[in-house]
Amino acid sequence: MSLQRENDRDPLLETFSDELRFRREDADLSRNKLAEALGCTPQWIGKVESCEKPPSEAFAQDLDTFFGTAGMFHRQWEKIKKYRRNRLLLPCVPRFIELEAQAGLIRAFTPQVVPGLLQTEDYARVLMDIGQNPSALDEMVAGRMERQASVFDRETPAQAWFVLDEAVLHRAVGGRDVMRAQLIKLRDMTSRTNVHVRILPFESITYAGLEGMFVTLTLHDSTEIAYHEGPSVSHLTQDPAVVNEYHMRFDLVMGESHPRTDSFAMISKALDDLG
Repeated sequence: MSLQRENDRDPLLETFSDELRFRREDADLSRNKLAEALGCTPQWIGKVESCEKPPSEAFAQDLDTFFGTAGMFHRQWEKIKKYRRNRLLLPCVPRFIELEAQAGLIRAFTPQVVPGLLQTEDYARVLMDIGQNPSALDEMVAGRMERQASVFDRETPAQAWFVLDEAVLHRAVGGRDVMRAQLIKLRDMTSRTNVHVRILPFESITYAGLEGMFVTLTLHDSTEIAYHEGPSVSHLTQDPAVVNEYHMRFDLVMGESHPRTDSFAMISKALDDLG
């Protein structure tokens, strides 16, 4: 018997399991018969029907094919994936990700680590591996990679400006191999015409960057949004006064940072220093 608490129950998972059970019983199929038809085990079907295990994408697609449900199970699977992933995030983050994917202009300051939109999978995995179970960690990393695609791989990619503290280049997250791959990606991303990376040197100290990371988004309809994140807290706002404050902060750290060519050279040197 599952010991999952009432408040932890996934209503979308329950909908999927109820629909699966209904379709199976309506077709007068035992779990063994359905498992034989789908090439899986009856134990797997039982775990999905009892909500002990979430369905896989392949399983959802097989159900659609077998029952002729025109993608219904797959659409439910997509909703389950999004719901379960969002539960792992800070409260404002899911909405921020939706807005980020709509932004025409992104401006971000990150003082500690490479920003999520520029991370490799391995670098992201190390940062997110803070006691997460393997499946949750996989979901979080996959979500971060999908964020990157939604911003940079769409038909009209966002213009993205990043200011990184110089310490980011020398903080070997995950060890030398992980950091080397990360610096290569960072260097490669800076060669894109729509991605602008500037390095804020060690000697620069400005109040504008002392409170940690922040991002401003400009949507295609000119809506302006600011986002700030700290330990266990996130804040998303459209308050013009707050947004303007973060615009000013970004202009200040941008003004203190190295120009594009010098920043590229600093990234390349940090990569060479790793050997």
